[in-house]
Amino acid sequence: MSKIFTLDVREDIQQKKEPFQRIMKTVEQVEEGGQLVLHTPFVPEPLYNIMKGKGFSYEVEQKDKDHFVTVFHK
Repeated sequence: MSKIFTLDVREDIQQKKEPFQRIMKTVEQVEEGGQLVLHTPFVPEPLYNIMKGKGFSYEVEQKDKDHFVTVFHK
């Protein structure tokens, strides 16, 4: 069974902490067939090309005004 990793970086961003390294560290653990479920306060468009280059597709859903969930599939 493929593993699903969940990462919520909303608090990091609220505290003005850059979450990119934390996200990339988690991405390294996702194997073929796995997923990264990313919670952010905005649509994480800057990640889309990076993740596509790493073999991921994605879908995003807005849960609330400041809560977006993007599922990256490998």
